[in-house]
Amino acid sequence: MKVNLMILAVALAFSTVACNTTGKKSEATGAGDTATTVQKPSVVDNASLEGTWELKSITTPETAGKALKELYKDKIPTLTFTSKDHKVEGNNGCNGIGGTYESEKGNSIKIGDKLVSTMMHCENAAYNEFMNGLKSTTNFDVRDNELTFISGDIVVMQFVKK
Repeated sequence: MKVNLMILAVALAFSTVACNTTGKKSEATGAGDTATTVQKPSVVDNASLEGTWELKSITTPETAGKALKELYKDKIPTLTFTSKDHKVEGNNGCNGIGGTYESEKGNSIKIGDKLVSTMMHCENAAYNEFMNGLKSTTNFDVRDNELTFISGDIVVMQFVKK
C-alpha cells in the first residue's frame, strides 16, 4: 500500500510540472546576447492585423547585433493592414510599399512576395533587409498591441500598434 501511494505521489508531481511548463519555449533572436521568449501563438485571425504597425525590432542575419536606430536613421518602417481586402501598405524605411497578403489558416501569413515598392536608394536604411524579413515570414501573432512575424519558430520582426 505504501509503495502504491508513493508511486501515485511521484506521478502527480511529474504531471504538475509538465502542465506548468507547456506552451512556452525560448528562442534566440540573434540580436546581441538577448533571447526572446516565444510563446505558442495565440488563436489569431486576419482581423487582428487591422491597423498601422511600427517596427520595434528586426532579427535577420544581416541585421543581427544592430540597433533599430542604426538600421533606420531617417524613417522607421511601418505597415498598415486592411483585413477586409487583404491589403497592406507602408514603408520599408526608405520606399513606399504596398500590395496584398495571404492569411488563410489561423495565424499563417504570406506577405513579402506580394508587395511592390518605389525604387529610391536611401543611405542608412536597411530596406532590403526589411523586405527579406517579410519574405521569410510564415506566421504572425498579435498580443498586447504587439505584432510578431515568425519564420518557422524564429521571431523575425516585432511591431507595435500605432
